Amino acid sequence: MASSSKKIKLLEEKEYSGLSGRRICNLSQRPKVFEPGPTMSQDGSDVDNENVQNRQHRLFEVAFQSWKSGLYTDVTFLIDQEKFPAHRLVMVALSDYFSALFKNSEKESGDITLHNISPEDFAIILKFAYTGQVDVTSDNVQSVLTAADYYRIDTMKKECSKFMASSLDVDNVCDVLMFAIKYSLPSLEEQSLAFLRQNLESIFKTEGFFQILDPLYLAKILEDDNLVLYNNKVLLKSAEREILVLNTVLQFLTARRIDDPSVFQRLIRAVRFPFIPEDALNHCLDNFEKIEMDLHEDIRLREAVEAERVAAEVPESWSRPRKFTSPEIYNTGRRKRYAAGGQIQRSPEPPGHLVEDLNLEIHRIDLWIRLWDGRPVIGGLQIRYRDPNSGHLCPSVYEKGECQQGIEHHYVELQKNEFITKVIIGSGYLVDRLGFETNLGRDYGPFGGPGGSEQREVAPDSPFSYLFDINCDSTSTQGADAVFNLMLRWVAFKE
Repeated sequence: MASSSKKIKLLEEKEYSGLSGRRICNLSQRPKVFEPGPTMSQDGSDVDNENVQNRQHRLFEVAFQSWKSGLYTDVTFLIDQEKFPAHRLVMVALSDYFSALFKNSEKESGDITLHNISPEDFAIILKFAYTGQVDVTSDNVQSVLTAADYYRIDTMKKECSKFMASSLDVDNVCDVLMFAIKYSLPSLEEQSLAFLRQNLESIFKTEGFFQILDPLYLAKILEDDNLVLYNNKVLLKSAEREILVLNTVLQFLTARRIDDPSVFQRLIRAVRFPFIPEDALNHCLDNFEKIEMDLHEDIRLREAVEAERVAAEVPESWSRPRKFTSPEIYNTGRRKRYAAGGQIQRSPEPPGHLVEDLNLEIHRIDLWIRLWDGRPVIGGLQIRYRDPNSGHLCPSVYEKGECQQGIEHHYVELQKNEFITKVIIGSGYLVDRLGFETNLGRDYGPFGGPGGSEQREVAPDSPFSYLFDINCDSTSTQGADAVFNLMLRWVAFKE
């Protein structure tokens, strides 16, 4: 039976909407009466599992064809005056709910009336019972999942959850998140939360953010020490993260009436004010003048913390910055040190590194090119870092080789939220050339000469990863310095 395109209401009074798309969910196998494990015959010998599975498949194929033809059905479900013939054995295989239902009605006729479900949704359940296919659309997926939950059809719930997760967008994620919590769908809840964290700045501008999301649940999200937030798929560091949290809370409180003072206060205290620079705080408050007075006490406490005047009423969470989520630094290692031997002095160990603070980011790379045996190579390398929380450049500078002289000078200056995701290295006895690609799709170089073999390194597979720094050594050859023994270090943040 074709599924209806009209919007189906939930069993309660609330109407869900917002999902997009249509998909047929195909299970890898049909619903099973039993799971074939190690099977024994009456005489104790093993029974071929493949034979058991073939018999299962044949059984459901015959049942499906019989159902399509209306043959041998022994029960009829009545829903809003529509009749749905079926086989009891198939329905019992689908869910224990029907086993109990048939026991309670075994003395009655073959007609059983079902309530609290639409004919359209039950037709989808019945098709799943015989074929293992879930025919869901953006309009019916939540009502079908609700019915599957009521009839305890866990495999069907799982397929509906997959469809909802694949259809997440900024307009429906709050709706799906609250739905997942209500119907105990932990996988869908986690996927919805991950989507919300990655798109929070866009989501808090939608109508659903204020109308659907529960204030206490929002507070729980924002209080997390390991809260991960993104802006345009770029992971936010300490101050930027707190600014987004503050804007989210202010937007929520402006649009949503919160009558309970304790809930209001909990949302406000989820923001870790001491980690927001004063100018950024004032900029945020300028856009929300209506509730600025309500924040007067928290701003006063922030000033007390900055002045190192300990106040008993300061939230305990204000004393610690949020953590990054599972950051890992990847060294290219001993086997991927470029220009690490040959005619140049061999380096027995990887080069030392300077930067360990994960808040720092590469801001600028300078390269000086010199001639070696008449061909261009990298003579000097200099790296400057920035602190995205303050916007200031870090005073520490990484520098190797001859960084003032050469036949050419090139530099790469990265914009805010621009990171290197691929490095091109040409190397032999020395580092001949370097090139870079960024997450914004910009290419820099390669700079240097054509010699040496070419290698490419890319950022590790992760929700957010980039080049953390470049380490190398320098050596004097043919009367000038040159870079060799080069190693790349990448950082990856995992959910």
